[in-house]
Amino acid sequence: MLPMPNEIESFTDYLKTRRYSPHTVANYELDLRLFFALIEKPPAQITWRDVDCFLQQQHRQGLAPTTVNRRIHALKSFYEFLFVTGSDEYPMPIKPSHYVRQGRPLPKKLTTVEVKRLFAQIINEVDKTLFLLMLRCGLRVAEVAALRLPDIDWTERTLIVRQGKGRKDRRVYLSNDILSSLEQLLNLRPRAIPEDIVFWNQKRLSQPLSIKAIQKKMERYAKSANIKASCHSLRHTFASNLLEAGAEVVYIKEFLGHNSIASSERYARLSNQRVKQMYLQTIGKVINKTRV
Repeated sequence: MLPMPNEIESFTDYLKTRRYSPHTVANYELDLRLFFALIEKPPAQITWRDVDCFLQQQHRQGLAPTTVNRRIHALKSFYEFLFVTGSDEYPMPIKPSHYVRQGRPLPKKLTTVEVKRLFAQIINEVDKTLFLLMLRCGLRVAEVAALRLPDIDWTERTLIVRQGKGRKDRRVYLSNDILSSLEQLLNLRPRAIPEDIVFWNQKRLSQPLSIKAIQKKMERYAKSANIKASCHSLRHTFASNLLEAGAEVVYIKEFLGHNSIASSERYARLSNQRVKQMYLQTIGKVINKTRV
């Protein structure tokens, strides 16, 4: 791979000053490195034709539209940064047509049986607490990885998600089972772990568990359970279960940290079981009034 252009280093430094999450900064850097390694041109010489070639290569790999669009967006943000910093030698190579059109699929939740099969494979108490936190509180994988002990309020049974997606803090609430699991986790912590780390790397005790490591754990457990599951599917399952139990969409928006209620309303479409329950409850009243 070619050495990273100085412009990319300046761009990632800029993102850090704007308080972008480490996860976002790392993804943007990786996407840009990938692009320039493939095209083998300096940033000032890139044209829209080079972006076309890059897209063709990405499509041949069978990558998901969301992944391709993220990489295009990283490239667009990079050139916008170069323009804003006062340089006119970097023409914008991204066109609207470079983005892959896609429908917005419904989030995929796990069934009750699938959840039980998944957790039956998780014997390690640290891992069990980790994934139970996603299932009971709807946390994103990056939010779990960034969690620190001072963020947990044991008296109020809450925790603060600091700098979640959109660089917003939010408060989430702890159910009895996740609170008990977190308390047990404290008793398991080796002395070598820094005081504030909640989920530690079990091979390198002084380091927190990384996002990638958490995702790899989920892949292994899902494969063992013979189901399709991801860290994000636990978050979807959390939201869908609350909705089917009667929670209003406006509250789910707050639990998940969504900017717009439109994002949360997707779960209303997903939860057909609740629609069915509502229909059966109300149609009975209608039938009683309008028997034919």
